[in-house]
Amino acid sequence: MLSEAHAQMLIEVVEKYFQLIKTEHFAKYEKDFACRIQLGLNEGYKQGFCEPTMVQIVEGIINNLNGLSVSTNRFRISTKSIFVHGNKSQVEFEYYGRRVQRELGDLIFILSVIYNGKKYFEKFTISQFKKDDNKLRWDLSNKEQIYLLSRFPSFRGVRGSIIPMREINLPNYSGCLGSFNLLFRPGDFVFISAQRLEGFVGNRKSINIIDVSMLREVPGYYFPYSIPFCCSYIEELFYLWRKLWRRGILVPFFPPYSIGILGFSHFASNIHDFVDMYLRGHIGEISYSDIGVYNKPAFNFLCELLSAIMRKAQKKGKTEVMNFINEFFKYPYSNNEKGMREVVEFDYEGGGIGIIYTSINLGEGKE
Repeated sequence: MLSEAHAQMLIEVVEKYFQLIKTEHFAKYEKDFACRIQLGLNEGYKQGFCEPTMVQIVEGIINNLNGLSVSTNRFRISTKSIFVHGNKSQVEFEYYGRRVQRELGDLIFILSVIYNGKKYFEKFTISQFKKDDNKLRWDLSNKEQIYLLSRFPSFRGVRGSIIPMREINLPNYSGCLGSFNLLFRPGDFVFISAQRLEGFVGNRKSINIIDVSMLREVPGYYFPYSIPFCCSYIEELFYLWRKLWRRGILVPFFPPYSIGILGFSHFASNIHDFVDMYLRGHIGEISYSDIGVYNKPAFNFLCELLSAIMRKAQKKGKTEVMNFINEFFKYPYSNNEKGMREVVEFDYEGGGIGIIYTSINLGEGKE
């Protein structure tokens, strides 16, 4: 049961997050983040790079971003990335009676919200990049790939893949655990959840930029328009949530209306739109939450994957990768969930995937 002290701590976390997103420092970080990715993709298009190289460009750009520190309020935003070189992140699953192998994704975007030296919220999405042709059209004939990231059937990593070689069963509560980044000229992308993309594409083998414009977000479920950055009634919202919890209604952390943070967005029309949603916690599946129900299988999968990457980095002597993983597991989860896993079955010689990790440290504790 959620105690008064626990509820008050969560209120503080949300209020601190609100304070941060309303600062000019946050806005500048967001715009610098988006602008640098945009410039990198623009250069990639000029050079005629293929999809894998474009993904590595994004990874390289992220590593050149300096973390934002606001010393007066002890807020800190840090975005880092790694790219684990090797064969693609191949997994095997059943597709209408056939066993098929496909790449799980190109990049995983992760966001953690930290307060008092502990993680309170964490979200991630597994994303596949698709580059357009010279007519602003995307080839989506690989239906198995869309099926995988939309429905997440039971799958396992194959020989030569970094994905753990055990049967993995992931719920997709938000509908945004899997996603696509549709790159387009001169250097931008549309973000869309795989679930929405699959429903829209149907039997078509490609879509164009005009088709994509039809996929914009519809208004929220509870009110015709969201109410951004509204923190006047946070205590009342938590009171209502606790009532549901005590009655045994195990809902995810999801306020009665959009409050500007920690929501669910399935579409972003450009890089700036995506970065804004990503940094405010609107992108991806809730893999950890100190309040409510979160996707525990997704949490375990992410921890296993990062642990597998750590083992590979240790074997290869990749200090940069080891530092990245140590940074991710630096802060414990608020309910003492175990992070790093000791034994993970995977192919140490194979595998490759990119990870972009943003931590939002709201201060008030050890750095």
